[in-house]
Amino acid sequence: MQRKPAARVLDRLAAAFLLIVLAAGSLVLWIGIPFGLLWLFSHVTDSWSGHFVMSLVLIPLAMALFSPVLFWLNALYLRVTGVMHAGDDDDDEEPERRFRGPLELFLYAGMVVAFVALSVWFFFYASNPTGSFW
Repeated sequence: MQRKPAARVLDRLAAAFLLIVLAAGSLVLWIGIPFGLLWLFSHVTDSWSGHFVMSLVLIPLAMALFSPVLFWLNALYLRVTGVMHAGDDDDDEEPERRFRGPLELFLYAGMVVAFVALSVWFFFYASNPTGSFW
């Protein structure tokens, strides 16, 4: 079944929009959630140990709770582009068949951007409030 040219253009625009949302979502996962929660914890508690414990527990939890949104967007992108159809995500016919979308690349790229940003901040902009580090 051939789609109309106008529908194909709309599908391509929707796919491009979903790519932008996936890229932004991966940056939110790697940078936005940790930065935002660290900022929030700094305003919630004054103790260093409380800040550390909340960060250690709640940041990975928030990242894990946000990741299904990215998986859903990736599946939506695959359906919009025609790689996967609405019935393909059922496990009835071929359980070993897995579709890969752009999410994997965006997650790796977001992790690299977050690591570079953390390194630049740590080596060039961070100050040590407790005195000498070494």
